[in-house]
Amino acid sequence: MSNSYIPTPFALTVLTAFVANTASPQLTAQSIRTLSQSEAVRQVYAPIIKAANQSVVEIIVDGEARVLGTAVGNDLVVTKYSELGRNTEGDNNPAKLQCRQGKDTWAAVQIGFHRPADLALLRVVDAKLTPVSWQTKTPKTGAFTASPDGTTTPIGIGIVASAAYQHTIKRAFLGIQFKNGESDPAEIAQVVAHGAARAAGLRANDVVVKFHDQKITESQQLRDAIRSCKPGDQVSVTVLRDEEEKTFELKLGTNNSAVESGQEDVWGDLSEVRSGFQQVLQHDTVLKPADCGGPVVDLNGKVLGVNIARAGRVETLALPATEVQKLVAALLKDSKSAATKRPK
Repeated sequence: MSNSYIPTPFALTVLTAFVANTASPQLTAQSIRTLSQSEAVRQVYAPIIKAANQSVVEIIVDGEARVLGTAVGNDLVVTKYSELGRNTEGDNNPAKLQCRQGKDTWAAVQIGFHRPADLALLRVVDAKLTPVSWQTKTPKTGAFTASPDGTTTPIGIGIVASAAYQHTIKRAFLGIQFKNGESDPAEIAQVVAHGAARAAGLRANDVVVKFHDQKITESQQLRDAIRSCKPGDQVSVTVLRDEEEKTFELKLGTNNSAVESGQEDVWGDLSEVRSGFQQVLQHDTVLKPADCGGPVVDLNGKVLGVNIARAGRVETLALPATEVQKLVAALLKDSKSAATKRPK
């Protein structure tokens, strides 16, 4: 018996399209749109993404198209949480959110978010969306994928580089950088974007004087106190601001701030939040940060997960289908619980 590889009809179709494209005497320069995902190859995937395309929406933040979203219910959409903030620094008012699909645009309201997964759940007012059809079986390494964006052909195609794995070790994270040394007062030089400190209202030049029940006189004390906590712990932080003490209640997160990289200078922007996740599925599709939030599908058109970050030149991270379903269920439960507690 021969052990030689016999390509499937689909593989032959892709290979034919690839050869036809690369045989042209005038090759285009490699870019985010031609690198391993030429138009000829993407056309082959058009019928595969047809069903999933019905579940893709565009998220508009304060009138600006910002990121993609994935319908997980008739009026529910998940997207990348960190892309929903306002452009104006220091504006704590909620952004105006809308979802657009084709010619239809609906108002949307954020009803929950999960900071470590960088996932937000939106309720879309008066919409009747088509929820995605999930693929809950774990894809094998080397499996083909496609990422739809609501248009005829996928925005990118790729191959599964790694089955679902834990991306970031959980550590409690406040989200501040210190101005002084370890034995100096815990004065804040900067609050990290998307960290718990910034969300709670802490600012640069605040001096932390108390963390929960512990008096803080130097920055090393605060570091040690944070290390003794777990992500998700509810804590109180008291700061000295303009000679007045202010106390903030917050929930510690995990470190999902961007890691410095020189890749952006050559291959384009990476997602600002591209770590801190727990379970991720990694594939080599070349996407832009604004392409995240939408689904990634297998060759049967079933949704393997939601693209959550462009983490490298050819490194896209997706939240696996089972993880997204679990998070959505938890966020819905929390939102219903919060609704019952509101004063009538």
